[in-house]
Amino acid sequence: MLERAGYLQNSRCAAVDEEGRPCRIIEIALDGRRFGAGAGELRQALGGRRPARVRLLRDDRGPVLGDTVGRAERSRTGKAVVFELATGERYTVPDAALRAVLARAAAFAPVSAILPGGIPAARRQAPVTG
Repeated sequence: MLERAGYLQNSRCAAVDEEGRPCRIIEIALDGRRFGAGAGELRQALGGRRPARVRLLRDDRGPVLGDTVGRAERSRTGKAVVFELATGERYTVPDAALRAVLARAAAFAPVSAILPGGIPAARRQAPVTG
């Protein structure tokens, strides 16, 4: 079962990675929390080559990528990308919507939470810390 959980969009400015280098990222807002993933890594995940790292995103005179808290990889059917956080939460975004954001043809793409079948619609929000 799917339930709308947030969105993803291009970052307005370059983020700084752990080595201090600027990089283009995609901001991911899920249940009121902000994460980031490298645009190049997401392209590789779309191609099925390797998963992308999902990292905490904080502001310190601009966006700064923090610790890795999950990963993003192509679904089995190839029609979506699944974000899986270390807390066990899973989210999905359609392949075409993510491609449009990466190509800057769309401003944002909706992200849905993947809910287990036996759990009621109210999700538990587990804190993600780095």
